[in-house]
Amino acid sequence: MPDPAFAEQHRNVGYNNAVTYEMRQRPGLLYPLVGSTENYSGQSSHRIENRFDEISMSDQVGRLEDTNLTDPDSVARWIKVGKARDVAVMFDKNDQAVTEVSLGSPLAQRVATAAQRVHDDEWLKGYFGSAWQGPTGDTAVPFAAANVVAAAASGLTLTKLQTMRERMALNDVDFELEMPILLVTPKQVTDLMNIEQYRNMDYSGSTPLARGEIKPFMGFRFIEFNPDSARAYPQGGALTKVSTTRRLPCFVPSGLHRGVWTEFFGDIGPRRDKKLNIQVYGEARSAVVRTDEKKCYILECTES
Repeated sequence: MPDPAFAEQHRNVGYNNAVTYEMRQRPGLLYPLVGSTENYSGQSSHRIENRFDEISMSDQVGRLEDTNLTDPDSVARWIKVGKARDVAVMFDKNDQAVTEVSLGSPLAQRVATAAQRVHDDEWLKGYFGSAWQGPTGDTAVPFAAANVVAAAASGLTLTKLQTMRERMALNDVDFELEMPILLVTPKQVTDLMNIEQYRNMDYSGSTPLARGEIKPFMGFRFIEFNPDSARAYPQGGALTKVSTTRRLPCFVPSGLHRGVWTEFFGDIGPRRDKKLNIQVYGEARSAVVRTDEKKCYILECTES
């Protein structure tokens, strides 16, 4: 007689592998856009790095003089655990002839999508939320007001892109080392297509939006997303809009760090309180934090 415990273990391993496979094959849109990722299972907070101020060398004045000493300030950046989110789906055991969840199972795909949305949603919450610094990581660092390009005119315009590029360059963002990423909604994609210089093939070097691709422009890489989707961004999406002002993240990946507590955990098993019908459970937990304020910006656009 087959061992029930072995069958249950096999079922759960298959389910977890199926969901993990889906997440690796089709990762989320936002959470891969970070400079670094670490696993912090078992820790409520963790020191990410000690960042030192820029230092400069001084002229040597005479022979056998004292060494030119400098004492740069250092700032410890931290990440704190995000909230766990989960989902459970019940299905009648009498409706299922097979309990194994295959790699192509629609159920595994749906649970994988739910986990991806959790991690993408946490990306938005971390981007707009407080960073943490100090010896114990308890000093909140709000988003730098100087890094916001205000909505002086409606929509995404050439002038706003020029202002954003200038502001980033003045903060020593290295455009050659990392191409800045600007997240845009479908409305801003339309605005971009209406910028004459962007439409002009001679100016851009290739046909814009060839085969639906958003071509880079003025040194920016554009990624389209829909933060108004309550399913995709149930908590973080609201942070991108205040009244009629859309707030678009503009950043280089090295300015962000992602911590993972649970990439995915799942379980399939019978519930005694539900006549031994099968419950499919999934859980995910992560957080994203800014590590360098000079590398994270917001471009505002007025929307009706």
